[in-house]
Amino acid sequence: MRGRGALLLLLPCSLVAGDVPSASPEPTTATTACEGLRPPLPQSLSYELRAGAFPGSGRPDVAVHVPPGFDATRRPGVVVYFHGWNGCAEVALGDDDAPCSDGGDPRVASHLAAQLDATRANALLVAVELRADMPTGEPGQLATLGGLRALLRELFDEHLAADLGRPCSLEVDALERVVVVAHSGGYQAAAAVLAMGDVPSITEVVLLDALYGADEVFARWVGDAGFDASRRLVDLYTCCGGTLERSRAFAALAHDASPLVVFDDDGDSELNGAALKRPFVFKRVPRPHGELPQAYFAAVVDAAGFAPLSR
Repeated sequence: MRGRGALLLLLPCSLVAGDVPSASPEPTTATTACEGLRPPLPQSLSYELRAGAFPGSGRPDVAVHVPPGFDATRRPGVVVYFHGWNGCAEVALGDDDAPCSDGGDPRVASHLAAQLDATRANALLVAVELRADMPTGEPGQLATLGGLRALLRELFDEHLAADLGRPCSLEVDALERVVVVAHSGGYQAAAAVLAMGDVPSITEVVLLDALYGADEVFARWVGDAGFDASRRLVDLYTCCGGTLERSRAFAALAHDASPLVVFDDDGDSELNGAALKRPFVFKRVPRPHGELPQAYFAAVVDAAGFAPLSR
């Protein structure tokens, strides 16, 4: 598998995902809380939801980060994040290692909120709680028809509207883009929301050493769009985490299915940010399995095409 190197199949620039004119942030014009003129919010807003993956668990079903200046009226976006085995949403979002359950072992923080802020993307971060602190990635209610749509709708209508500043309403169908990011065992939830979630504005899936299965779901999702640049897939995998063979097979499928731009590097070099502008990215990265969210979340969000914050 090694030695294939980086392969770029080039299209005209106008067809390369991410290669759009980069507009400078608009001048500060916010006059309402909904437009971003609000007092600082906590780093993490936690809510219990009827439409959560496992409602009634006794813990919050989502941890949400609202970046300072987030404007719900101007091309809003969402990053939906699924943690891996033995993790939890709150620790993934935060900056401090902490247990995910009373008396449990400390889990490594992924600094996702701080990384999102660094990108200055006009996007919310919604870290969905799966089975916290347990060796499983089962998706629960997310595997039911419309599961992700119901979760986001309840979150927006019954919780975030007040915290963003009334009158402030987010609509699932009004989101400019939704990017799904899964680490490790979070791939099951990612596959479930692609197949069943009923959120057409999902434009990108990022697998952080997470291609352990559901290959056909991810392939169908990009294949249904004709393997064109309207849907992007980024697969960052490691040498020894158990995802290499599936990643190599998926890379071969992408090469064979379409003459679209593909970045494919099975070498052990560090990720080059320019590679993330390609519609399909398959890159073996040198970091250990557990470090991928801390190492690459900001880079993949920065390349996803969200509108920039204006404040």
